Amino acid sequence: MFLKALEMQGFKSFPDKTVLEFNKGVTAVVGPNGSGKSNISDAVRWVLGEQSTKNLRGSKMEDVIFDGTDIRKAKGFAEVTLRLDNKDRTLQNDNDEVSVTRRYFRSGESEYLINGESSRLRDINELFMDTGLGRDGYSIVGQGRIADMVSSKTGERREMLEEAAGISHFRYRRADATKRLKQAEENLVRLRDILTELETRIGPLKNQSEKAQKFIVLAEERKDLEIGIWLNTIDRTNERLREQDHKISASEVNYKQAEEELVSIEQKIDSATQEIKNINIKIEEIRAQSSVSDEQISALETQLKVEESSILHNNETIERLQKDKSDENETEQHLDERIKEARQNIENAKAQVASLENEMAELTAKEESIKTDNAAFSDRAQKLSAEVSALSVELADCRVLSETANSSVEEIKNRIAVIDSTLGGRQEVYLKYKKSHEAAQEALKKCEDEINSINNSIDGYTLRLESRGKKASDCEALLSEKEREFHKTEDRIRILSDLEKSMEGYSGAIKAVIREQQRGALRGIHGPLSQLITVRDKYSTAIETALGAAVQNIVTETENDAKRAIGFLKNSHSGRATFLPISAIKGRTLTERGLDDEFGYVNMASELVETDPKYREIIKSLLGRTVVCDDLDCAVAIAKKYTYRFKIVTLDGQVINAGGSMTGGSRTQNAGILSRGNEIEKLTKSLEAMKNEMASLQADFKQLSEDKAAALADLEGTQGDLLRKNEEKIRLEGDLKLAKEQLDTVSGGVGELAEEKQTLKKRIDTITENAANAVVRVKELNTLISQKEGELEKLTGDRENITAMREELSEKAAQLSLKMMSLNKDIETNTDTLVHLNTRKEGHTDKAGVLDAEIARINEKNEQLSKNIENLSLNIEELKKGTSASRQEIDELISSRDGYEKQQSDLRLLERSKTVEREQLGNELARLEEKKVAMRKEYDELSAKLYDEYQLTRREAAALDIKIDDYQQAGKRLSELKSQIKALGSVNVSAIDEYKEVSERYEFMSKQIGDVEKSKNELNKLIFDLTGKMAAQFRESFNKINAHFGETFSELFGGGKAELRLENELDLLECDIEIKVQPPGKNVKNIDLLSGGEKAISAIALLFAILKVTPAPFCIFDEVEAALDDVNVARYASYVRRMTKNTQFILISHRRGTMEEADVLYGVTMQEKGVSKLLELKTAEMAKKLGLA
Repeated sequence: MFLKALEMQGFKSFPDKTVLEFNKGVTAVVGPNGSGKSNISDAVRWVLGEQSTKNLRGSKMEDVIFDGTDIRKAKGFAEVTLRLDNKDRTLQNDNDEVSVTRRYFRSGESEYLINGESSRLRDINELFMDTGLGRDGYSIVGQGRIADMVSSKTGERREMLEEAAGISHFRYRRADATKRLKQAEENLVRLRDILTELETRIGPLKNQSEKAQKFIVLAEERKDLEIGIWLNTIDRTNERLREQDHKISASEVNYKQAEEELVSIEQKIDSATQEIKNINIKIEEIRAQSSVSDEQISALETQLKVEESSILHNNETIERLQKDKSDENETEQHLDERIKEARQNIENAKAQVASLENEMAELTAKEESIKTDNAAFSDRAQKLSAEVSALSVELADCRVLSETANSSVEEIKNRIAVIDSTLGGRQEVYLKYKKSHEAAQEALKKCEDEINSINNSIDGYTLRLESRGKKASDCEALLSEKEREFHKTEDRIRILSDLEKSMEGYSGAIKAVIREQQRGALRGIHGPLSQLITVRDKYSTAIETALGAAVQNIVTETENDAKRAIGFLKNSHSGRATFLPISAIKGRTLTERGLDDEFGYVNMASELVETDPKYREIIKSLLGRTVVCDDLDCAVAIAKKYTYRFKIVTLDGQVINAGGSMTGGSRTQNAGILSRGNEIEKLTKSLEAMKNEMASLQADFKQLSEDKAAALADLEGTQGDLLRKNEEKIRLEGDLKLAKEQLDTVSGGVGELAEEKQTLKKRIDTITENAANAVVRVKELNTLISQKEGELEKLTGDRENITAMREELSEKAAQLSLKMMSLNKDIETNTDTLVHLNTRKEGHTDKAGVLDAEIARINEKNEQLSKNIENLSLNIEELKKGTSASRQEIDELISSRDGYEKQQSDLRLLERSKTVEREQLGNELARLEEKKVAMRKEYDELSAKLYDEYQLTRREAAALDIKIDDYQQAGKRLSELKSQIKALGSVNVSAIDEYKEVSERYEFMSKQIGDVEKSKNELNKLIFDLTGKMAAQFRESFNKINAHFGETFSELFGGGKAELRLENELDLLECDIEIKVQPPGKNVKNIDLLSGGEKAISAIALLFAILKVTPAPFCIFDEVEAALDDVNVARYASYVRRMTKNTQFILISHRRGTMEEADVLYGVTMQEKGVSKLLELKTAEMAKKLGLA
């Protein structure tokens, strides 16, 4: 094993994290004075568990923390870590590398870590025990301490030699065994004292126990009799309760039956009311339908009159048309005569033309050649003649069309007048129904809009109701939870108060004294100590533990008061108690320096108790020398430091007594007496806070409930509005349907007539347009005919001028032609006349046909109107029959409604009767319930008495199966038992247990004494064995070290002698060890007469001798060669080199010879005031590079 590295942070002059790496061999640390070299050895000593601030060159442990400079702040903690190579398992640890860390904070807290895990100082000491590195080790020699090893003070020398001999762990075990032996002897003395005291108590307790046992026998019999009698009474009361339950059940059945009958009656009343409502609605519906039927009848009668009027008008029209037809027949006869005349004229003219044509045939041949030349003119003339004829015919047609148009338009206008007359009667009815229809549509639309608005309002009210309902439910749930918590807290306070009132947990003697004091029999009693002090919850366990049984001690005003109370306990055989007279007790307070600064220290126990100033001395006497600390580790550390001079209690109730004994484990019998009062006070405050919170919640709940009720009322009101609006909508829809049917009925006939009128108007427009076109065409045809005739005349004139040769022949031919033309003209004229006359005749014939057709159409329409009149009459009759049936149905419904109203009235009378009956049954039920409550109270009181007296439930008491044949005799026996128990006088029932307890304790103490004596013998044997082993091992090691000491001394001095001597060979483990040295040429009787250098060499020789026998893994020498001259320094350094085979050396030095032997040099500087810095120089490597090695 060797030291691999040292890490420092915040330690003394090393504020920053500083790491020193070490290898096997020699490492030297050099630097000027005051640079902080020695702080490195202090760091190693400190991390290995050094507790003496003197050895660390300080006044208090806080001095190891960097205290700051002018430019640097002070550190809050110091930390040092050693990293050790443990591959050879020198240390009892399974890791190849072991790190040991120690931290210390300015707050006083400290911690140790092994391989990063929290450990104790004891673990550190045990880890390095017997390795030379322990707290008594020889591996670290501080500055100026080398000479002390050979001084006349031999204490440290022995510890060092024992460490080298490897018996430290034996000495540690022996010290522990010795300590336990001492405790065993103390316990033995205490046990024997207790045993003596118990012997004095056993006799009186035995007498009291026998008396108490007799009392218990009588009390048991009394108990059985009382339980049996009480059970009998409870059973009889229970039977009466059952009978009462049957009566109540029967009464409840009658009451429930009456309620059900009332509900049934109310339902029947509601049903009758609903039927009446339905009948009223149906009557209204029938009346509405009847009203519609009446309106339909009125409309049909109106239509009937219109149809009859139409027939009369049509008959008048037929008469007029027949008259027109008669007039047209007379005109036709005159036209026939003219046509005949025209035809005769045409025939005569044609005969004359034929004669003239024959004459012209003769002239034709003569004029053949002339005609050939003039053929073109002839053809053109013929063509023009034919065109003129065609235009004349067309002109005649247009004139006929123009003349007949006026008569046709007049007839159509007459028909339109008839239609307007008919429409005039119906228009008023149509407009009325149309207005009603529009009004019904508007009312329905307005109603639907209002329904939509109400639905929106309902949605809003529903959301508001849900929101307020949820808030109210949440508030109610929270309030219920708080109420449960409130009642739970109340129950807890009640239980604790009952425990406090009954002084649960106190001994019988304490209770007896307090009862007498409350009765006024004892004066000057202040009460148990636990009721006179107040302790915070955090410290209650510690104070209860510290006080122990004293928590039940009774405080009195004076010693006389205490004497009176003791006399009472003695006379009444009520047990024993301890009394604390205020006038007699004076307290003492512990005064230890530095106790306040100890880690884990809380306070003196007496300072953690609050009480009246007059009890302060009592508190000091009981707790003034008791310290309270955080935990057991802190308690152990403090107890060790102050050598177990006072009592220490931890917050969780573990105890280290003065002298070193420890008490711990579970809570004591008295646990909870102090905390009970604190809990009652705490719960009372909590209860008050809960009351306020509940009051606030109740106010919130009330407000939320009111808001919810308001929202519900708004919602129900709006739903009622919606219901009424829906009923109104249904009514309006009926009105709209009726108005639509009426409008459709009237608008059907009006539409047909209006359509016919429009058709006739279109015919007038067409005829008028055709007539206008005919007039225009006549003008156009006259113009065309004139043009054609002009052209024809021109052609004729040109022909006469062209042919001069024809003049002679043509004159006759011209005359003939003129004549023929005249005849042809007559023929044409007559033909035109004939055509015109025929056209006129045909026109008259067509008009007659038109008139006949119109008359036939009107007759046909009259027939249709007659049929309509007949159908309308039938419809009117049917509607009148329906109206009559509706009136009959209304009468029947009214009769039915009267029946329901009578039924409703009868039910109301029955309801009042049943209500009175229900109230009577309710009163009877309440009376039975009150009687039951009284019985139940009696039952509960007996059950409670059974539990209060004997802690038995009824079931548990019945399970005892107590048999009593004669309850009257049992009552007498019970009275006798009570007399006998009274005759016994004051009985200390606890004496039985006390006697048993004392007897058992006496036996236990006797056995304990035997066990302690046995343990004492075993410890003596262990100490003897350990002492033997230590002596043998120490002698062997001492002889080896002594031999090597002489050799090493001679080598270092170059001669001389040195030896170690035991002053008493028989007591080699305890005797002083002297050093006898004789440098060459000197005879020194006292080692103190040697020079400083000689002392140093002697000490170094002893140190090397120890290392030869028991090599330490590493050694740290701090300027041990400071007193040597250069020659001896060289010898010392050379010897160190020789020892590096088994030991690693870290030398702090100023001497050149030492530096030259070092493999690695660390330089320590203080460039910044108060802050140390390191420089590393590997000298061995440099020597190789420079060729010096």
